[in-house]
Amino acid sequence: MKKVIIVQGGGFMTSYTTGVLDAFQMTNYKPFDSHVGISGGSIALSYFLSDQYGSCYQTMIKLIKERQFLRYSKVLTDGLLNLDYFHEIANNEMPFDFDKAEQNTKKKDFYVVLTNSDNGTPVYFQPQKKNWVDSIIASSTIPFLTKGKHVIDGVGYSDGALGDPIPVRWAVENGAKEVLVIRTTPFVEKAGKKISEVFASKITNASPKLKLQIENHSINVHKAISYMDNPPEGVIIKQIAPINILKSGVFAISSNQLVEDYRHGLQCGLDYVFNHKSD
Repeated sequence: MKKVIIVQGGGFMTSYTTGVLDAFQMTNYKPFDSHVGISGGSIALSYFLSDQYGSCYQTMIKLIKERQFLRYSKVLTDGLLNLDYFHEIANNEMPFDFDKAEQNTKKKDFYVVLTNSDNGTPVYFQPQKKNWVDSIIASSTIPFLTKGKHVIDGVGYSDGALGDPIPVRWAVENGAKEVLVIRTTPFVEKAGKKISEVFASKITNASPKLKLQIENHSINVHKAISYMDNPPEGVIIKQIAPINILKSGVFAISSNQLVEDYRHGLQCGLDYVFNHKSD
């Protein structure tokens, strides 16, 4: 693990990171040895690794309009977002090229960050064709907004951002010498707990340790940001982040929000490539 790309999650804010990765596709900028995706970031990276330019963006536009995905009638029972619909998306609606993705990762690594639903610890999962979609569903399974956990091989997992929202320290500890982090939050962001996350931790039906991770999510994000701002000697950490708070959020209400964030990400990605052509 030498040169690593880490793609932060953020629900529909993934439209921004999709724009950045599509800019990389357009310019054939792919210098990375390892790829790490968290939550929605794992979906964007999957399409990036399968060389499917524009597919993740089109998927998000489709999802925001799809009644099988957005289920308002089940918001208090099974969750607003039906993540299991990703199986239909990946296999039929917007077919994911599993063979191409596996071919492109034969000599490279791809990790999907999951969180163990029982003990709240992060898991750095390397998917295979048989469980690729299940891993990105698990990494995106936010308690309360979704069914809460997704089972792979008998183990329940929840949103990867709860266990390790930006796993840059893990990457460095595993040999990364140069890391690029694509964020969904601006460089300037207020530190501390968020009331919404404290509230969510109280009302969600999750294990005590997972509840604690939900409550401390923003604190853990800022710990990662502090680490990136002060990396160990000999380690280079670069970041791409939106200039301002994105129009969309974990949940978006219109395709216009996604379009604006995608275009912003596309421009940020092109700017980065222009300034780092020799990387």
